[in-house]
Amino acid sequence: MESTKTNVLILVDWFTPGFRAGGPIRSVSNLVKTLQNEFNFYVLTSNRDLGAEEPYNVEFDKWLKCEDYWVYYADSRPNKKLLESTIAMERIDLIYFNSMFSSSFTIRPLRMLSNWKNCPQMVIAPRGMLSPQALKIKSSKKKLFLLIARTLGWYSNVRWHSTSPEETKNIEASFKTKIIVEARNLGWLPKQVIDATKKQTNVVRLLTISRIAPIKNLHVVFEILERVPSEMRIQYSHIGPIEDGEYWERCLRLMARCGPNIEFEYIGEQSHEEISTYFLRSQLLLLLSESENFGHVVLEAFAHGLPCIVSQGTPWRHLEDKMIGFDLSSEDLNGLTEKLSYICKMSAEEFGIWSNSARSFAEQCILNDENLINYKKVFSIEKN
Repeated sequence: MESTKTNVLILVDWFTPGFRAGGPIRSVSNLVKTLQNEFNFYVLTSNRDLGAEEPYNVEFDKWLKCEDYWVYYADSRPNKKLLESTIAMERIDLIYFNSMFSSSFTIRPLRMLSNWKNCPQMVIAPRGMLSPQALKIKSSKKKLFLLIARTLGWYSNVRWHSTSPEETKNIEASFKTKIIVEARNLGWLPKQVIDATKKQTNVVRLLTISRIAPIKNLHVVFEILERVPSEMRIQYSHIGPIEDGEYWERCLRLMARCGPNIEFEYIGEQSHEEISTYFLRSQLLLLLSESENFGHVVLEAFAHGLPCIVSQGTPWRHLEDKMIGFDLSSEDLNGLTEKLSYICKMSAEEFGIWSNSARSFAEQCILNDENLINYKKVFSIEKN
C-alpha cells in the first residue's frame, strides 16, 4: 500500500555523523528521529563535516536508508538537476531549508526552485540567523542580501519555522510576515543521569561545550573562575574545536591567572555520543554565549540531570524559579560568580533536588504534546 505520509525534503549543510557544526546538526537529527513515524524524511546534505577536508566514511551521491529516513551525502553542492529529479522521484510534498544564509543549501536552491511551476511548498528555519547579534557578524553583506531578497520577493511564498518567541519577532521584523509556525527544538532523553550523591560540598565539576570563538564568551568563564573563593574547588572541562586561535590564547592567559583551586582540562572535539559521557561525569553546565537560537547543550544537560548557568543571550529563562539553574547577563561577573559559588557550596542532598528538577524539566520539554502538534503544522502541506 502506498504511504499516505507527507514526503519532506530537508536541505542542511551538515548532518550526522558530523558534529562540528553543533546545534544545526542536533536540530535536524532530533527532528527526523522524533518525527520519522509521522513523515517520510529525505535529508540532502554535504558529505563532510564543517571545515573537514576528508569526506565521511559513507557512500555519497546516492540515497541511503537510515532507520526510517533517507540521507543523500552530496560530494558537491546541489544543482537544479538533482533537486528536480529528487522532487519528482520521491514525490516531495514540502522542502525544508535548515538555514538562512547558506549559499549551497538555501539561497541557490530556493532561487532555482521558486519559479518552478510544480515546486512543493517551502519552509525556512533561520536557526537564529536573523537575531540582532547574529546580523552584526558580516553586517553589511547580510543587510545587502536581505534588502535584495525582500525587493525581489525571494521569500514571499514560504512558511517560516521559528523556535522561540524572540525568533518569531526577528522574522517579523526582517520580512514583515505572519506566516510563521513556532515550535521549539526537539531534544532527546538519555537513559542514564548523573549520580548526584557524588557531589561534595565546596566542590563542583564544571563543563562548557562550544566552539572556541568570541561570540561564545568563553573568556567570561575564566574571568568568573578567577573570582571564585580559594576554599572552593572547581574541576573544569571544555569541549569544542578551536575556531579562533588568537581568542583561545587570550582565554589561556586568563586561565593562568586563576588560583590552584581551579583545575582545567581542554578535551577538544568530541562526537555527540562521546559528549554524553562527559555530561555524566559533570555536575554543572555553563553557556554564556552572546547569542544562542536554542542552546541544545542546555536541554541535553538538563536531560542528564545537570543544573545550568546561562547568559541572557540564550532563550532559557526563569531557571532559578524551577530550581534548575540561573540566567544572568554575561556582563554580570559578580552575579555569575555568586551563582557558581552557590552551586559549588551545595551538599549532595540539596544538589540532588536540583538535579532531579533538571531531569524532570527536560522530560516536560521533550515529551511536550503541544510542541509535537506545532511540528505537524510546520510540515503541513495545506495552503498558508
